[in-house]
Amino acid sequence: MKSEKGCPFCREDIIEIVKSAPQAMEGLQVECDNCGARGPIYESKEEAIAGWEHGIRGLGGVRQRRS
Repeated sequence: MKSEKGCPFCREDIIEIVKSAPQAMEGLQVECDNCGARGPIYESKEEAIAGWEHGIRGLGGVRQRRS
Protein backbone atom coordinates (compact mmCIF):
# COMPACT_ATOMS: atom_id res chain seq x y z
CA MET A 1 0.00 0.00 0.00
CA LYS A 2 1.16 3.58 -0.54
CA SER A 3 1.61 6.18 2.18
CA GLU A 4 0.51 9.77 1.52
CA LYS A 5 3.52 11.32 3.24
CA GLY A 6 6.11 8.56 2.98
CA CYS A 7 8.38 7.21 5.69
CA PRO A 8 9.69 9.95 8.03
CA PHE A 9 13.12 8.25 8.00
CA CYS A 10 13.81 7.23 4.39
CA ARG A 11 10.92 8.89 2.46
CA GLU A 12 9.84 5.59 0.84
CA ASP A 13 6.09 5.58 0.21
CA ILE A 14 5.44 1.81 0.19
CA ILE A 15 4.19 0.57 3.57
CA GLU A 16 2.37 -2.43 5.00
CA ILE A 17 0.26 -3.15 8.07
CA VAL A 18 1.88 -5.70 10.38
CA LYS A 19 1.17 -7.26 13.77
CA SER A 20 3.31 -5.82 16.54
CA ALA A 21 6.41 -7.73 17.59
CA PRO A 22 5.78 -10.61 20.04
CA GLN A 23 7.64 -8.86 22.86
CA ALA A 24 5.49 -5.69 22.45
CA MET A 25 1.86 -5.25 23.36
CA GLU A 26 -0.59 -6.84 20.91
CA GLY A 27 -1.88 -4.67 18.07
CA LEU A 28 -1.23 -3.42 14.55
CA GLN A 29 1.31 -0.95 13.22
CA VAL A 30 2.58 0.39 9.91
CA GLU A 31 6.00 -0.76 8.72
CA CYS A 32 8.10 0.85 5.97
CA ASP A 33 8.95 -1.69 3.26
CA ASN A 34 12.31 -0.02 2.63
CA CYS A 35 13.94 0.65 6.03
CA GLY A 36 11.69 -1.30 8.42
CA ALA A 37 10.68 1.70 10.54
CA ARG A 38 7.45 1.03 12.46
CA GLY A 39 4.76 3.38 13.71
CA PRO A 40 2.91 3.30 17.03
CA ILE A 41 0.79 0.26 17.97
CA TYR A 42 -2.99 0.58 17.57
CA GLU A 43 -6.03 -1.68 17.76
CA SER A 44 -7.23 -1.16 14.16
CA LYS A 45 -5.72 -0.86 10.70
CA GLU A 46 -7.33 2.56 10.22
CA GLU A 47 -5.83 3.92 13.46
CA ALA A 48 -2.39 2.53 12.58
CA ILE A 49 -2.46 4.27 9.19
CA ALA A 50 -3.67 7.55 10.73
CA GLY A 51 -0.93 7.36 13.37
CA TRP A 52 1.70 6.81 10.68
CA GLU A 53 0.41 9.58 8.39
CA HIS A 54 0.02 12.20 11.13
CA GLY A 55 2.96 11.29 13.34
CA ILE A 56 3.03 11.30 17.12
CA ARG A 57 1.72 14.87 17.24
CA GLY A 58 -1.52 15.81 15.54
CA LEU A 59 -3.36 12.52 16.02
CA GLY A 60 -6.49 14.35 17.13
CA GLY A 61 -9.19 11.80 17.93
CA VAL A 62 -7.01 8.75 17.26
CA ARG A 63 -5.70 7.12 20.43
CA GLN A 64 -2.62 4.98 20.81
CA ARG A 65 -3.11 1.67 22.61
CA ARG A 66 -2.44 1.69 26.32
CA SER A 67 -0.95 -1.31 28.10
